Amino acid sequence: MASCRFLGEQGYTTIMDTGTTCLQLSPQPGVIGLKLTGNAYPALILVGLAKRNPGRNFDGTAAEDMQYGDMPAKSAKIKEDSMFQKSDTELQAYMRSLMTSLSMGDMETVALEMLDKFIKGTKGNYTSELLNDEIRNNSAFVSYHQAFLKELQAIIKLALYNPHTIKPVSMNLLNFSSFLDKATGLGITVHQVWSAKAELINFSVSDSGRYSHWNATLKYTFYDHFGLDWEDIKKHGDDIFPKYHTGDQFKAWYILQHYRKCRPFITEMSRSVFLSGRAI
Repeated sequence: MASCRFLGEQGYTTIMDTGTTCLQLSPQPGVIGLKLTGNAYPALILVGLAKRNPGRNFDGTAAEDMQYGDMPAKSAKIKEDSMFQKSDTELQAYMRSLMTSLSMGDMETVALEMLDKFIKGTKGNYTSELLNDEIRNNSAFVSYHQAFLKELQAIIKLALYNPHTIKPVSMNLLNFSSFLDKATGLGITVHQVWSAKAELINFSVSDSGRYSHWNATLKYTFYDHFGLDWEDIKKHGDDIFPKYHTGDQFKAWYILQHYRKCRPFITEMSRSVFLSGRAI
């Protein structure tokens, strides 16, 4: 039986891409007119893009959960809530309790870093290798990658292994909503990513004898908003789990963002996977 390469190797680290299929394609003698040997494309090649951009809704308007200090009319009734009378310091303590009650280990570190950035209102995206490591072998990401890979294989073959002719796939949004995610930190810090893109790095095609092969690194970049909109309060404002006052903690977050001086931001996450397969 002919051997074939499998996905899931990044540098020297084995990645848990359970169920990922081999990229071996049909062992036909070749495609007429296609010269593959020695072609290399070191530049980033966009192969996937979500339907909305970071900070924007699907229609291009500004995302509500990225607004701050705007005191929206739709949320005016929150002024009647007892939480609204609390000081910034008290509200920040409520929010800190929310972060620590729904995270643990390295993800508690991430959650508190994000809270600190939110309170200080510093500009720029938030990035963290701890957060990237958390999604590395997360089961939701593994399933997401396997689904995207099937589409990517098809468009690479359709482009005759010339990545510059690839038309980017419309990407779905990765969702961290399992009980484990909610309990350990990805639920409160990310939950569902807002936007995403996928790029091939160092795509190359080479002749190893009887067959030609291609390889590349597939880089995912995910974006999320660390902020709340009014729908979040309508959904979570009465929560009593994991603590009886969890709903108040969400209200504290909303008040700090929309009625005080705290500032939401974009969280940027990345994940790379090495790919290799038979070209023809």
